Amino acid sequence: MRDGEISSAELVARAVERARNSQAVFISVNPGLDSLAKAIDRARGSGQPTPPLAGIPIALKDLFDVRNEITLAGSVVLRHDARPAAADAEVVAPLRDAGLLFLGRANMTEFAFSGIGKNPHYGTPLSIWDRATGRLPGGSSSGSGVAVGEGIVPAALGSDTAGSCRIPAAFNGVVGVKPSHGRHSLTGIYPLSPTLDAPGPLAVDVDSCFILDRLMSGASAPADALPELQSTQLRDARFLLPRAKVMDDLDDEVGSAFAIALERLAAAGAKIDEQPMSLLDECDELFVERPLVPWEVWKHHREMLRRHLDEYDPFVGLRMSGGAEIGEDEQRRRLAERGRLVEKFGRQFARLGADALVYPTVACVPPPIAATEDDENARRINMRCLRNTATVNYFDGCAISLPCHPPGGAPVGIMLSSVNGADDHLYRVAAAVETALAKPDRS
Repeated sequence: MRDGEISSAELVARAVERARNSQAVFISVNPGLDSLAKAIDRARGSGQPTPPLAGIPIALKDLFDVRNEITLAGSVVLRHDARPAAADAEVVAPLRDAGLLFLGRANMTEFAFSGIGKNPHYGTPLSIWDRATGRLPGGSSSGSGVAVGEGIVPAALGSDTAGSCRIPAAFNGVVGVKPSHGRHSLTGIYPLSPTLDAPGPLAVDVDSCFILDRLMSGASAPADALPELQSTQLRDARFLLPRAKVMDDLDDEVGSAFAIALERLAAAGAKIDEQPMSLLDECDELFVERPLVPWEVWKHHREMLRRHLDEYDPFVGLRMSGGAEIGEDEQRRRLAERGRLVEKFGRQFARLGADALVYPTVACVPPPIAATEDDENARRINMRCLRNTATVNYFDGCAISLPCHPPGGAPVGIMLSSVNGADDHLYRVAAAVETALAKPDRS
């Protein structure tokens, strides 16, 4: 746009057409973007000061408040009391000030409570891969991942409580970020778990995620020149490959793509140390056996569940109702146990001196949607999709998923993760990894 090669009006027209022709990717597409885009084009063409991102369309997961719009969080039950938001969510406001155009409300798992991405109310978007079969998009930020993967928009916002940015990223061949909890405001975002929720970007590349992250955190002002992401040198980088359950039971395509990715990192000079890391298994055990989310989500939803359980997605509503059995004392014990894991991880990570942990984002390629028609099988698939990503939420870290599969192959993500607060360094490391993975295979 800066060089006049394409106008905002052209970008928006293309995005709107693709969004309206897509299958269940959006819950709604915003009207009136064409006039906004043309106004930005006129301002830019006349030499008026214009933020560099002005006129680029992006998608927002349906749990972000946008002023004058209704937030339903992928549900129908909220229609009973829904009112248009009085203001943008705090992470959305700087994006508006930067001139980004909100194409629409991206589909999602109802109330963000699943890692597979199904939604019975608005339909389930398909992973970009093997559409003849019809495969899961990953959740809960399903529409955000598919919108970027399909090329409808270059970037979208999602949220990540146990993997909900990274799983859709892995299943649709894009980059997805789980920022450190507390890095970005949760004000104006429909909650799942205030203890774990983290709004994050999904985009075509690491740099685009970095730009959005800087705006969301307030590190860059909306009218500033685009921030420069300086990548690290891989010859100075050290990665920790954990011996833990996160490396078990991988689909063949995942294991193969991940192994090739490690070879490319090593060829670029990175040092990869394989070390036992039972703490990841402890995080997985807490997530599976004594999770933090069910009690928090039940506490928030209990009155609506009592009055309108029949209007919930059964896969979501029944699991939410189970949170009533936990109780405050047990929840405090779980939180204390998680606190111990966070401290233990911080000490262990510092002692090992690595730039990041590295393991597959998801153990499997996108499963067929038909495989989840049986509730018990759906639960099993959901837990398998969440297994690797949830570890990061439970040790309170930050993580970035990058695509690492061969062109045309089943989508696979490689995940880099670090301690809470290490986001900026992780972005620099991820940029270097992205460059190494993009080099042509000389074999």
